[in-house]
Parts: sequence; C-alpha cells; structure tokens
Amino acid sequence: MDFTDKLLSSFIAFEDLVNVNDPVHEIRTEALKRFEQQGFPTKKQEAWKYTSLQELLATDYSIFPKAKCALEYASVRQYFLHEMDTFKIVFVDGQYSSFLSETTHDGVDVCLFSAAIEKPKYKHVIDAYFNKVANSKDALTNLNTSFANEGAYIFIPKGKAPLKPIEIVHFATGNTPQILLQPRNLVVLEEGAEAQIIERHQALAPIEAFTNSVTRSLLKRMRFWITTNFKTITKPPRSLTIPISIKSRVAKCGFTPCLLETKSFVTTSIFTRTESTVIRF
Repeated sequence: MDFTDKLLSSFIAFEDLVNVNDPVHEIRTEALKRFEQQGFPTKKQEAWKYTSLQELLATDYSIFPKAKCALEYASVRQYFLHEMDTFKIVFVDGQYSSFLSETTHDGVDVCLFSAAIEKPKYKHVIDAYFNKVANSKDALTNLNTSFANEGAYIFIPKGKAPLKPIEIVHFATGNTPQILLQPRNLVVLEEGAEAQIIERHQALAPIEAFTNSVTRSLLKRMRFWITTNFKTITKPPRSLTIPISIKSRVAKCGFTPCLLETKSFVTTSIFTRTESTVIRF
C-alpha cells in the first residue's frame, strides 16, 4: 500500500473521531475526492518542477500519533516567547495540550478549532469562512481539508484586540518517529480589529515529520501580523526546495488595504499555505 492509499483508507478511521453529520464533514469528504483525483504534486506541475516528493513519500508515516505524549512546561519553556505573557494554543504530536495552553473568550475567541466547529455559537463564523476561498486546485490543501480537525480558531470582533499576543506552537516529540501532522488554523478579524499571532513548529528529537499546514486569515481594515517559524534540531541530509503559497486578495470595498506581513522559514518536510483575504464583513 502506498502513502496515498494509506491516507484514503485512514479516512474511515478518522470519521470515528469526528461528527460526520456536521456540514464541515461534507467539505472534508469533497476535499478527499479532489485529492484522490489529483494525487500528490509531481515535477510535471509548474510550481513543483524543481521539487520531487518521491523520496519523502516513500516513508511510511503514521496518520495518527501512537500515544499521547505529555510535556512538562520546563522542558519546552525555551520555545515560547521570552519575557512576554501570551495566549497559547499548543499541540503535541498533533494533539491539543490543555496543560501548556492558555486560551480566552474574554471579548475575543482564542481557542481550539475542533471545539469551535462543534459549538453552535461559532457556527455562523465556520459556515461563512471555513474553506470558502481555499485553493481547491492545490492537492496538499485538499489533503489538509480532508483531515481538518485540530488547529487554532481565532475570532476578533469589530474594534477589538486581544490583551496579549497569541502563540500557536506545534511540538513533534519523536514519540511517533514518522508522523503526518496537518494543523488547520482559521483566523477572522473584523473591521478595526488588531492581533499579533506567532506560529511555531518545533521538533524535539530527530524525527521524520511530514507537516502539511494551512492557515486561513480573513481580515478587514485591521493591523495584523502573523509570523511562522519552522525549526528542526537536525540538519537535513540534502536541501529541498518547497513551494509556499502566500496569497493576499483584496476585494473592491472602497478602502485602502492595511499592511500585511507574512514571513516563513521552511525546513525539510514542512509545507505551509497561508492565505490572507481582505474582505467586507
């Protein structure tokens, strides 16, 4: 069984973990059908003509972590922002760590995506923005959407700002030596909202982790920074050029769009799409 077949068969097990009656699952199912038709990108495609995934996909990645791994704060403290109090959404081997996280619903929502899609109070935001403008022609985006469940959910209402910056941190411990991680973040800022968001992917041991991350940011006339930092502790055996899609679309809403900065530092086996759309709410 090759990796694509393994992903397709693993979707049945994934359905046991989520609410299959939710409209979000219909979107997942349609995305899986598109991925099955597309397959993984090849060098025949313009965006991937300098990158072969054959060696990467030869690895037998685990779709789900073998066991939950708890981390002590002292052992990972160095990977959080120094001398700065922040809200934190932390994942360990793809699973949410409530112990390391600090979320809030005090005027803004900084919480877990899997929790947001299950609660009626967030339904109007999920229905309005989840996967509405994601690139359906991108196979890796479709793969991420197929298994979308864990990630950050950030909603900042009109004229609001969180009391402190927001960190989204993903730790790969090596407890599952070869693992596929697919975080999905949804960030929505209404008019006049402000936020500072820092996302980090950190390997804690020599590990072959395939990280396929998608962040959707929907914004209007706000000040917003998102910095994504990818780091491994081992030097890759060879360099690998990975195409990154960072898109900013501006609707004709009769205003001057704000400054938007996105910085990405990529290491082997990490793929990210950060799509930011300035829209009318």
